[in-house]
Amino acid sequence: MTTTRRWWLYAAVFAVAGLVYANTVQNGFVLDDRRLVEHNPLIRGVEGIPVLFRADYWAPKLQSGLYRPLVMSSYALDYEVSGLDPAGYHAVNVLLHALVSVLVAAFFLRVSEHPAPAIAAAFLFATHAIHTEAVANVVGRAELLAALLSMVALLAFMHARGASRPRSHWLQASALLAYFLALLAKESAVTLVGVLVLFDVTYGPGDRLPLGPRLLRTFGAHWRSYAGFVAVTGVYLGVRQLALPGGTLPPLLLVDNPLVMLDVPSRVLAALQVALRYLGLAFWPLHLSYDYSYDQISLVTSLADPRAWAVLLAWGLVAAALIWSYRAAAGLFFAMGFYVVTFSVVSNVLVPIGTILGERLLYLPSVGFCLALALFAWRLAQRLPFSPQAARVAFAAAFTIILALHGARAIERNRDWRSQDRLYLHDVEVVPNSTKALGNAGAILVGQEKHEEALKLLLRALEIFPQNEKASMMAGFAYTGLGRDDDAMRRYDDALRYGVKDATVYNNLGFILVERETDLRRGVRLLEQAVELAPRNPEYLDSLGWGYFKAGRLEEARHKLQQSLSIQPRGPSAPARRAHLAEIEKALAARRSH
Repeated sequence: MTTTRRWWLYAAVFAVAGLVYANTVQNGFVLDDRRLVEHNPLIRGVEGIPVLFRADYWAPKLQSGLYRPLVMSSYALDYEVSGLDPAGYHAVNVLLHALVSVLVAAFFLRVSEHPAPAIAAAFLFATHAIHTEAVANVVGRAELLAALLSMVALLAFMHARGASRPRSHWLQASALLAYFLALLAKESAVTLVGVLVLFDVTYGPGDRLPLGPRLLRTFGAHWRSYAGFVAVTGVYLGVRQLALPGGTLPPLLLVDNPLVMLDVPSRVLAALQVALRYLGLAFWPLHLSYDYSYDQISLVTSLADPRAWAVLLAWGLVAAALIWSYRAAAGLFFAMGFYVVTFSVVSNVLVPIGTILGERLLYLPSVGFCLALALFAWRLAQRLPFSPQAARVAFAAAFTIILALHGARAIERNRDWRSQDRLYLHDVEVVPNSTKALGNAGAILVGQEKHEEALKLLLRALEIFPQNEKASMMAGFAYTGLGRDDDAMRRYDDALRYGVKDATVYNNLGFILVERETDLRRGVRLLEQAVELAPRNPEYLDSLGWGYFKAGRLEEARHKLQQSLSIQPRGPSAPARRAHLAEIEKALAARRSH
């Protein structure tokens, strides 16, 4: 392919990727966008960037043990330009995806046996619907930046292999720098080292030895360049340790990843099952969701389960295809190996991670998937009983249909990310057995005052996972909205027992207890906790004042009511608060008269 045609191809891939994901610019902040961007004081301008390089990814809210300063710094730059307008953040994500798609196209042209499958794979990556979470969710930027920099490092490394000495040194240094920056975007970029070895094994000079001897010879020939990447990994770990001294990852939660409760053999078997589900989504991303947590996926944990043998058979076929392709189709071997290597650290097979399944985690592995699918389809087309021209037409027609379907699905799915309400209410139909998805959708319905509908989802969430503290809390709110105080009290108590610290829970439960005078001491203590968390909330001050009144602490009661009315003298609750104050004044007058 001529240089001019290459640049036209890159422009087309860039444009298609941008057009397919352009409608995400209309989306708001959802899910983790709210904590990491919308409500994060650390990204309020570029002057905070030095702090971000010394801070946990989730600072200042919590300590997660994750270190992604490059991503957080990009948000600070966004804020400098766009403030808190989500359109700017989403536009940057679309731009990053388009740039990654261009680099992927250049990579495919480098490793593909023919331009046709490389071009098809590049457009498939640009339009693939599995990428919607990474692009449409602002915090998916960690995947985008890590992939962008990993592809820069990989391309520089590949070009260095055939370059003259001065240029090869410059390219090697560029690869090392890009790799270091990729690690600062996301930890899983460490898999790039495996991809580099895979590239040399697949495309290095020499006879096609069996895989074991080939690996040994590759290490012997290139150990110095690999040592550079290992050294950079060590530097990254040192920088991370300086930034997060003593930082450890938080405990993995069963509700987010049910695999954490299993012993190692069972976890590996179940993780292999989930890995097949990832592959299914890569092939057919029709039913997508932001959440697949407990207990959406019925896990295979024992060889006594007949499904276990289907899982092992499927992966046996994948292994057989890898072995066959090593000798018969180098490009296909490399593409499949790319997928396996980059997916390995997020698969839960090697170590459990924070989620059982996340579509965003397929962003970089899908580079290998797209190339493997295109190369396989190309080889299949060449074996059809057609002329070479007819085979090319059949291949082009098939991929045109695939690209159109993926593009349409991605555009449609992007709209689901328009707002948190829309995402939650849509996806609960896709994952009806996820306690988190049910609880989140129920919370949206409570906010819309559709309490009966909300309770159906929330009680189902609690049936699946009784320790779901958010679902317990929201069920309490729904029961309060329906005037069912006894049921509300039980749910509030559950929420507190499971660790909820929410001012509204304290207020609602405390008010019921003091109003009924069943446990004045506890009721007043709860109301005091609500005011501690929200000291200028007029309703909470009113409740606490009323609790003091019920407990006979009249002067304190009057002070809280006066404080409440001074903060908000008007509003829907003002008449009730004034009535409370009048009753307190009346009680004080009666006390003075005696």
